[in-house]
Amino acid sequence: MDKIDLKISMLLMANSRTPYKQLADVFHISVNSIHKRVKSLVEKGIIQKFKARLGFANFPTISNIVMFGTPNVKDKKHLLEKLGDNEFVYNISRASGNLFYIHAYIRNMNELDTLVTFVRKTGKISELTVGIDRNMPSISIIDKQKLKNLDYFIVNSLKDNSRKTISDIAEEVGASTKTIKRRLDNLIENFLIELQIDWYPDLIFTMIILKLKSDSLIDDRDFISSLKKTYGSKIVFSWSFSNLPLTKLICVCNESMKDLQDIESSLLSENYDSVEVTILIEGKNFPTWRETYLKERIQEINSL
Repeated sequence: MDKIDLKISMLLMANSRTPYKQLADVFHISVNSIHKRVKSLVEKGIIQKFKARLGFANFPTISNIVMFGTPNVKDKKHLLEKLGDNEFVYNISRASGNLFYIHAYIRNMNELDTLVTFVRKTGKISELTVGIDRNMPSISIIDKQKLKNLDYFIVNSLKDNSRKTISDIAEEVGASTKTIKRRLDNLIENFLIELQIDWYPDLIFTMIILKLKSDSLIDDRDFISSLKKTYGSKIVFSWSFSNLPLTKLICVCNESMKDLQDIESSLLSENYDSVEVTILIEGKNFPTWRETYLKERIQEINSL
């Protein structure tokens, strides 16, 4: 997996239906080369699934919660599955030092205590850091559209293969290709559908917890822009938290341990209160209440 494969993966993470022609134009290579690269990523298990789910605009009070802490249990692999059984949890990563990173979506802030209590109790985590992601997509409730029954059928058709063709969707749900294309375009444009990939790369990935000094608060956009200017595409994901203004979490892609050491040394030279580096060992995605909601909505429509 090289830098082009990584960038292709990131673009497919943002929209897993991105046409290969569009990807080819971005990288100035042939469509056939893009097709071969994506096929190889799938065959190697790096791209595990092209997925679709109901988008954030359907849930205007949704919040992304990021937690991390060290569990006091012996069987870490079993714990990963037990935590993933919770309806809120969508991703868990285990890192060096047995630090767990747990990502969850709650429908509203009233569910936060239930989630945190479950994670602390199940993992026996006495010191659990809980961050409320401040970088969730900003979608006005005024702009929220009510999905039609056909829209639910389209999302359901794409849930396990988001690259399914328009004609295949049309045949499956019993509508014209013109109607399907129009409705799908509307879903995408209004954030009513989320198109992603389940992805498990074969590179060295590191989660870095940065603690800023109390006198060094900066704008989130400036902070991320500065990181990307310094480290480029090595910065894969980043999180800032509304309740933890001095804490930043970044996920970095490393080509080698020497590369990681250089990044750590560079960060340590900056004006941070602390820099905690952990190497990801394993991770897994889990279905949540969002998938359950779609399933129940489909059942309800079919029963009419």
